[in-house]
Amino acid sequence: MEAEMEAINIIGRGVTDPHIRVFGDRAYLYASHDHSRDSRRFDMRDWQVWSSGDLLNWELESILRPEDTYIGRPFTGCWATDAVEKNGRFYWAFSEVDTDARRHQIGLVVGETPTGPWKDALGRPLLADGAVETSVYDPCFFTDDDGTVYLLFGVWQYYIVAMADDMTTTVGKPRRIEIIDPVGPYGKGKTDDKVFLHKHGGLYYLSWGAYYATSDSLEGPYAYRGCIVDPARMEARFRDVTWPHGPTQGRHGSFFVWNDQWYFTYCEMCFSGNRYYRDFWLSRVFYRENGSIEPIVIDSTAGAR
Repeated sequence: MEAEMEAINIIGRGVTDPHIRVFGDRAYLYASHDHSRDSRRFDMRDWQVWSSGDLLNWELESILRPEDTYIGRPFTGCWATDAVEKNGRFYWAFSEVDTDARRHQIGLVVGETPTGPWKDALGRPLLADGAVETSVYDPCFFTDDDGTVYLLFGVWQYYIVAMADDMTTTVGKPRRIEIIDPVGPYGKGKTDDKVFLHKHGGLYYLSWGAYYATSDSLEGPYAYRGCIVDPARMEARFRDVTWPHGPTQGRHGSFFVWNDQWYFTYCEMCFSGNRYYRDFWLSRVFYRENGSIEPIVIDSTAGAR
């Protein structure tokens, strides 16, 4: 690998679908893990937690394997994850995706620290296949200003549900989120999976990969605002992706604040040239006065400058 492309020290290990959460003075990366550079399909056998004090140098802290959860066996559908702190404990949700059986579920483990050790919270899925009219995977936690924790998930149609204080049960049934005139990598009228929610300047930002919508209310509706990935603001190498719909596709990621600066972390395929062996990358985020987000700069610095 070219030295100038090694701004992040764990590139080349298949650490991907990044959700970064800041607890205390460290950033924690909750990630899925592409198994092999030679894969020709998604082969994901565990989930990982990494931590960093500077966003560039990361240390592997823990690995969660499906056989240590209710799944109870080795499994290749360990898709995206997210974590949240509540009442001094840490909850890590994960996607169980069995494409052969067409089963999609969300599980939950709990630990006393951001890195575990982890214990299956329920011994069964938190949200089982068939819970709503869309696939149940790609969890995202959101904590609102009043301290209520919400769980979002879904593909094409996104759902949201409040978590009870015990963090192992939901309050009521998941509600579908309305998005006005959505656009995604597949064109107008379609979103994607990869849902994420954050809040900035009084606005709620609902995103699906590189695309996003905003609302004054958590409940919505959300109005489509744009795409934050613009090939004109990417170094040439980063435009060389293997997704059929171009460089805006496959950007599973999350927004977070580090030292008063907002960031977007996302999947990056240019290092391996294989969309089934992904890495993650970082870019700084800037908000305009009207609430829209400037297209991010994707370059070899990984947001370090």
